[in-house]
Amino acid sequence: MLVCSHSAIELATIQTKSTFSGLTDKGDIKAVLCESMQKLGLFLLIVSFLPWLAVFFVVPFLPLDITQKTTLSVVLAVGAEVCFWISVVLLGKEVVTKYRRYLHPQFLWKKLKNFKRR
Repeated sequence: MLVCSHSAIELATIQTKSTFSGLTDKGDIKAVLCESMQKLGLFLLIVSFLPWLAVFFVVPFLPLDITQKTTLSVVLAVGAEVCFWISVVLLGKEVVTKYRRYLHPQFLWKKLKNFKRR
């Protein structure tokens, strides 16, 4: 069994002068990692909508039994929700509150009224 202490890992990262990508500071590594996680979160957020489109526009027209269509729809819906919630965890509270504000019925109603007037 391999056991590493927190201080040993921290000491190893501090002693490292150069990394694979040429970064020299521990803060630089953290910034790149944070940016990568944010990109992954945005990708998962976009990808989470694709299974729902498939459930509504593709699955009904496939030559499958009703039980197979139902199973496929459930698997796609669960996969979409898992992608969405992982993206929420990666993106953070700010993105989630913005997303909730845009999908609030009152906000959508105002946008619809403004669209009719134009």
